[in-house]
Amino acid sequence: MRHKWIEHIVQAWDAFMEEMFSFVPEESKKHIKNARKEILLALKSVIEKRIEELEKGKKEIKKVKVEKS
Repeated sequence: MRHKWIEHIVQAWDAFMEEMFSFVPEESKKHIKNARKEILLALKSVIEKRIEELEKGKKEIKKVKVEKS
């Protein structure tokens, strides 16, 4: 269950963004939307690459026998 204060913050943010973009031309809104999508896709690829590196690291772990002196 979401907390009521989170819902209020989301509503306030939505109202703020609506007000801010009320003066922006439609063509500009399309570019902004596409730019936001590209940023999210870039972040997604960074996260996916990092996950690959973490999984690759797990495969390369080798046990090493240590001799006691």
